[in-house]
Amino acid sequence: MTERQHVWVGPEATSFECSCEICQSRRGGWSDAYGHFAGDDARVEGTLRREADVGFTTCRRGHRIVVHRVGRRLLHAV
Repeated sequence: MTERQHVWVGPEATSFECSCEICQSRRGGWSDAYGHFAGDDARVEGTLRREADVGFTTCRRGHRIVVHRVGRRLLHAV
C-alpha cells in the first residue's frame, strides 16, 4: 500500500512547513521501537523554487511528501 501525502503552497511561496501525517498517525506505536517520539519529530520544513510548480521532500523517517504550487496564473502565448 502506498501512502501519499500532499502539501499545497501559494503562488509566491518559496518555503513551507508542515507535519508528516503518517508519522503523526503512527506515533503511538513507534515509542516502543524508536524510543521517545516528540511532536517536532513529525515536522517537515522545505523550499520550492519560485519557478517550480511541484517538488518532493521526505520527513525524518523517510515518508515521501509531494509539494504542489496552486493559484499561479498562466501566461498566454501571443
